[in-house]
Amino acid sequence: MVVTRRRQDPASSDVGTSVAASADAQAEKKKKAGMRWSAVFFLCLSAAIILFLFYTTYQRHWRVNAIKSGLVNIEKDISIPKNKRVLVGVGGCLDVFVRAVDLFDALGIPPPPTIGTPPTLLHHMDDVVNEFLTFFVEGAAAERYVQSEELFLRIRKAALSLGPELKLGGNGPVIAKRMAMEGADVLLAIQNEKIYRDRIAEDVQLHGETVDTESESYDLHIIMEFEKGETWGSYSSDRANRYILHRDVHNPSLKGLTAVQEAVQDFQPDLFVLGGLQMLDTYPFTDQELDERMNQIEDFLKALPAKTLIHFEMASFVNARFLKRLTDVILPYSDSLGMNEQELPNLSSVIKTGETVYISDSKVKISRTMDDTRELLDILSDLTPRPRGTELSRVHVHTLAYQAVFTLSSSRRWQSGITTAVKSSLTATRYVCGNEHIDISKTRMILDGSFSLSNSIPGAKRIPIIDSTPVSCWEEGRFEVCLAPVLVCTQIKQTGGGGDNLTGVGLFYHLN
Repeated sequence: MVVTRRRQDPASSDVGTSVAASADAQAEKKKKAGMRWSAVFFLCLSAAIILFLFYTTYQRHWRVNAIKSGLVNIEKDISIPKNKRVLVGVGGCLDVFVRAVDLFDALGIPPPPTIGTPPTLLHHMDDVVNEFLTFFVEGAAAERYVQSEELFLRIRKAALSLGPELKLGGNGPVIAKRMAMEGADVLLAIQNEKIYRDRIAEDVQLHGETVDTESESYDLHIIMEFEKGETWGSYSSDRANRYILHRDVHNPSLKGLTAVQEAVQDFQPDLFVLGGLQMLDTYPFTDQELDERMNQIEDFLKALPAKTLIHFEMASFVNARFLKRLTDVILPYSDSLGMNEQELPNLSSVIKTGETVYISDSKVKISRTMDDTRELLDILSDLTPRPRGTELSRVHVHTLAYQAVFTLSSSRRWQSGITTAVKSSLTATRYVCGNEHIDISKTRMILDGSFSLSNSIPGAKRIPIIDSTPVSCWEEGRFEVCLAPVLVCTQIKQTGGGGDNLTGVGLFYHLN
């Protein structure tokens, strides 16, 4: 059988090749077109993201600038109180500022794998480490007495080895210096020793002759600072703050009150600022010694001229028994109270339950602060007797994000709280940033565009924050409330002493 092969038509082959080539070309064309559209989409998306980031950054920048301008414009219209005499106490110390992590490195202490139970008292290095970390991770502040002399001397030696400058510190001297800077005539309740006189402003008065008793026995406070986001091993800080250690010998004896006792009647202060009493917290007093200190404080308050307003500045306390005794003595005499967002719930708790709050939220909302302050005012309104025949007429709550001032509307001793809110807000930013000129690129706003007046009342009223006039004032029963946002510093120069500086400014400009 003969098999014949069909010859392939060359033209037919060319057509097939052409169709295949055409299909490949179309596919390639579609692929390139798809790539072009993908590129276009990617570029458009990138541009949209860039524009969004630019817009939000610009919006934040614009808002911060508007709020700064609004606060400064109000500040320009605030007049300086004239001829105001202020007595500030009690006691003082020398401060040494160190980075907390640097100090632990100098001590040869590594971060532990876990945070242990916070101690009641500081006897051992593990106690210090565990308590420090408890506050560090929360971004909270604390001040503690070290029970062991050997331990404190070891920490003190390591801190001084870092080469820091010794500065006059303690609540009293810092508040006194600030109020004198603003224009007040200030008498400081501190023993008149050369080690203090050489370090304090000349326009702050000390009573009596200066005595040269400088020695290694001076009270030293070790201020361990940390920044937001700072790390130690696997732990990081949620907020910039400080942890303070001390082992005071002189301050717990209240030598400062004794030093100015006989000068008070001649000085005739318009205001007495009482702070620094946390130096007595956890100090190993006997019951008799503690009774003597409480009696000494009450006798001093009783002897003040009738015209003298009394302001009590809260602090970090952990000894519930001591704080209860202290508040029982001081609060009936107090015309004014000052505290931060951690100290407010602590004070309320010890009055209501007799227990302290070991650590509280350091980033509390305005609505919670309003609720807590209302509750505190209700509790204190029932305090009897009031030995001086006066009532609590002022509360200043100073926080990282805002300044809130409650002023009794009927009081003639205080100006509107707007002065305190504005001056304290600006002072907080300037002090922490370390510059009188506020650089808005180094600050940020934490508050939203409005805030609620209560966290517990359904449908509570919301107050808008108007950027160009950022201070909000409203009536709360018998009190006027004024609140100013704070431009929070993002490049921190210092935190220790910030509360004392804004307290001094706020009080001075609130005086009528």
